[in-house]
Amino acid sequence: MSTTTTELPAPADRHRGATARARSRTRHRTLILVTTYPGQPSCDELARQAEAGLRPRKDYVELARILGADVVDASYLRERATPLARIVAQRVGPAAGQVVEAFLRRGDYDHICAWAERIGLPLALTRKIARRGGDLVLISSWLSARRSSFMLRRLRVHTHLDRIVSYGSAQIDVATTRLGVPGGKLHLALSPVDERFWRPQPAPAGRRICAVGASGRDYRTLFSALGGSDLELDVAVGSGDRQARSLEDELGREVPRPNARIRNLSPTELRELYASSRFVVIPLADVEYDAGVTALTEAMAMGKAVIVTRTRGQVDLVADGVQGIYVPAGDARAMRGAIEHLVAHPEDADRMGRAGRALVERRHTLDAYTRRLAAIVRGDDLDA
Repeated sequence: MSTTTTELPAPADRHRGATARARSRTRHRTLILVTTYPGQPSCDELARQAEAGLRPRKDYVELARILGADVVDASYLRERATPLARIVAQRVGPAAGQVVEAFLRRGDYDHICAWAERIGLPLALTRKIARRGGDLVLISSWLSARRSSFMLRRLRVHTHLDRIVSYGSAQIDVATTRLGVPGGKLHLALSPVDERFWRPQPAPAGRRICAVGASGRDYRTLFSALGGSDLELDVAVGSGDRQARSLEDELGREVPRPNARIRNLSPTELRELYASSRFVVIPLADVEYDAGVTALTEAMAMGKAVIVTRTRGQVDLVADGVQGIYVPAGDARAMRGAIEHLVAHPEDADRMGRAGRALVERRHTLDAYTRRLAAIVRGDDLDA
């Protein structure tokens, strides 16, 4: 029978090891949890693609760069996660695996930043049940969604959230008046856009317009508004096939053929579509979160006038008659009137497009957003 002995490091070696671990913790003070999906590029790949001009810069990649943070994405779960988190991610789902990883690694980081309610709220609940603390920041788009609302209002998980960042002021109002979240925990950070990637191009001469996005959209009203029109309409709903097929299946018979089509586009293809469109239409259902915000900021950054549905949640971006035109929810006649006005008055569309670009440069740039977000995550005195 043989025995194996493990030689302990000398005191000096142990000291060097402890110092190296302390330096590692200093270098990685923040852990960022982001929504994962099949085929998700790593942060390095996203940065390379942005540098090559193939896509806009990614907000969480830029934030991680500023903070020196680790990002728990799909590649992290596969390659770096703790064994338990990896098993949970495989058997239950990526979000559950991220919650486990963040909970187990909470002592290694000064701040943990969850970039979605489906990750941040369960993590806060886990900490509450386990009676464990730690600095936890949630970046939110829809606090009043049914599941999120229940966890905040009924389970009061906000007691274990140190700061909550919202893209829209309407959701902050809902959080304070209906969900019981203390106002001091809430911070507004208006949606950013990479104004270097999305930039004005030469004005088009054709009769093409476009609509972009899928979440919270009301394409039935837009299709009804365009009935009998000779305008060309391109609807872009993402870079994968699933969303386009789903929209085709749902609304295929209502799509005004042959002048309209639904497409999946890469970021560079979408930029070309914006550039070739006279203006952009964002038809929304009357939801109370800021649906359409990504497409709106991209369109404005491209110098395009926008026609957008006036909803309870979309209140922070467009000034009616300045950057674009608001129309009532579900009102096809009003939407058609707005479309016909911008077609007949291209000078108005040009003026609104310039105003939109100026607004983006003034308050929606990606660099300004990530600097503000970094300050919130670190807990800096934002009023100083």
